[in-house]
Amino acid sequence: MHKNPSEINTFLTQQRYLKMIEEVQDYAIILLDKDGIIQNWNKGAEKIKGYTEKEALGQSFRIFYRIEDRETFLPQRLITEAATSGRAAHEGWRMRKDGTTFWGNVVITALHDEDNNVIGFTKVTRDLTERKIAEDQKERDAKSIAQQNRQLEEFAYITSHDLQEPIRKIQTFINLIQRDIDNRKNLETYLPKISASANRMVALIKDVLNFSRLSQMHEQFLAVPLDDILKDVITDFDLLIAETAATITVSPLPVVNGIPVQLIQLFSNLISNALKFNTGKPVISITAEPVTDTFSTTLSENAAQYYSIKIKDNGIGFNQEYADQAFQPFRRLTTAFTGTGIGLALCRRIADNHKGSISVESVPDKGTEFTLLLPGYAGKTII
Repeated sequence: MHKNPSEINTFLTQQRYLKMIEEVQDYAIILLDKDGIIQNWNKGAEKIKGYTEKEALGQSFRIFYRIEDRETFLPQRLITEAATSGRAAHEGWRMRKDGTTFWGNVVITALHDEDNNVIGFTKVTRDLTERKIAEDQKERDAKSIAQQNRQLEEFAYITSHDLQEPIRKIQTFINLIQRDIDNRKNLETYLPKISASANRMVALIKDVLNFSRLSQMHEQFLAVPLDDILKDVITDFDLLIAETAATITVSPLPVVNGIPVQLIQLFSNLISNALKFNTGKPVISITAEPVTDTFSTTLSENAAQYYSIKIKDNGIGFNQEYADQAFQPFRRLTTAFTGTGIGLALCRRIADNHKGSISVESVPDKGTEFTLLLPGYAGKTII
């Protein structure tokens, strides 16, 4: 039976339309039956999803969803919404054949027969992973800038206050000397105080520079044996260790992914505090153990393993309720010992720079234990 020209044109138009859909590669265009079973598949679907047409046909479209999304019935909810409302749209992580994920923009549209019964669905997916990564990075950058601005505001206020304190003392002592410039006893009393205040101001400025410098450091991360770091740090404290009759025990330590100069500064501050904040003979122990993989991945996806390093002493300690304050710049928990109150703030910043963390537990007159979480070296940097 011969077809008339109109029928031929309609047939050719349909063929061109189907060919056009088949050749599209930027979008995965899939035909589903009313139960979500894949009936048709274009080249874009193969490119985005990773399955060949032969592998995909007859499968449920649920194979594109992560296990956690299947457990919350996301595929079913989307197809039900499309059947009820005619259309369902969603953005989220989707699964490729090889198990990797991509950020997909999905639109599911219901297809109806002449009696308006649902006979299937079209599912159009676009891979927007690059856009998602860029948006997430933009959001992280915005949060980081906002956090840095808050920290800078607080830091500037505290710094201004603490730097003014030795200046006020110097001015006060100078005024007292000027009242009786010929009084040698006054000179002998106040000049050492002026010198001490000046020295404190120099120490504050030095620590402020160290603290601000850490936020701008971009040194290359290396494989750093912590055993070597601790040997160098302990050697630096030889004299103080001898003077205080301190005992320091160090268990075998891991190789971490880090910046050597920062790690030296980190352990120097912690050991210095353990030696200084003690009214008897300091006893310090340093131990390390791996933490679980599950916990590791919450800190850095690139680290093969994280390690928990504990630095414990028998010093004066402090009330645990002040633990968070201990890491804030210029927050000193005792005035019985000298210091600028910035050492532990430096420690936290160094830990943050290494995609790690630092925490503390302490009991007054019983001692203090710091816990560092640092990434093990896995043959690559963590930033």
